[in-house]
Amino acid sequence: MCSSRFAVAWRHAPRAALTLACVVAASVLSARAQSGAPTVFPIPYVLSPDSRYEEGCFGPCECPIFFADGVKGGFTLSFNSFQPPFIVYDVQDIFWSVPVLSKTFTGSGKYMIGWKGTAQQQLQVDLSENDAAPVRFDSGLVPVTVPFPLIDVAISEHGFFCYDKVFYLKAAPGRPIRMGVQVDPSDVSWDPFPDSPAYDAVFGSVSVLRMTGGDFTAATAGCLASDGASSPAGGATDPPVGEAFWYLVRGYGGVAGTTYDSDEPAGAGSYDAQVNASPNACP
Repeated sequence: MCSSRFAVAWRHAPRAALTLACVVAASVLSARAQSGAPTVFPIPYVLSPDSRYEEGCFGPCECPIFFADGVKGGFTLSFNSFQPPFIVYDVQDIFWSVPVLSKTFTGSGKYMIGWKGTAQQQLQVDLSENDAAPVRFDSGLVPVTVPFPLIDVAISEHGFFCYDKVFYLKAAPGRPIRMGVQVDPSDVSWDPFPDSPAYDAVFGSVSVLRMTGGDFTAATAGCLASDGASSPAGGATDPPVGEAFWYLVRGYGGVAGTTYDSDEPAGAGSYDAQVNASPNACP
């Protein structure tokens, strides 16, 4: 799975020819290669092999019957609305199978997740088992345990109480989620995602980054956008002769992620921790 959390662009000193380029990680596309903001949704999700289904007795009851098996399949996720402090998504096209138990579940519902420190989530879906009448499954409001857009949540029919049916779901997008970033002489722009309420953008010195072996704390020179609701953000002043600037953009919530980090294997350590430790980071 790739997510759209990382982009780097260069602005060279004005004495040299102005060069604009994106360093394209697996998760990043040049914004100039796109006709506009990408069509992000619906996003197909695939259940991981760790997902499972359980049916039988949960505390405080004791019953002699208990079934468990892996669950396969997926669903689609589409942005619905903001209900602060939550982002709400439509969950559709559910098709989950439990092969050993000869069970198939179809349906739809809602998923909501908090942003900016509200690390809570809730999945609520109506499922039809082998074409029977739909039944509500709900996780309740529970902590977020993996970085979104990954999803790790358990849902049940009766609140994990006595005889119940439970899904332990681990899911990830079935395709890359990409956010283009572009730098020109006056500003930095990016593809706004409908489910990202705000963005941060920072810049810094390429030479300092090289000299320190990739230390973003030392190399971060300033904040171009803090909780910015839209693109573009005013660019930094031109770097000194012989210098170049790098740029990082992150979303605050949504499938774009809440991190400067990327899935690029060449990345070393956490950009977030290093940038956040800089006195020049966004507040």
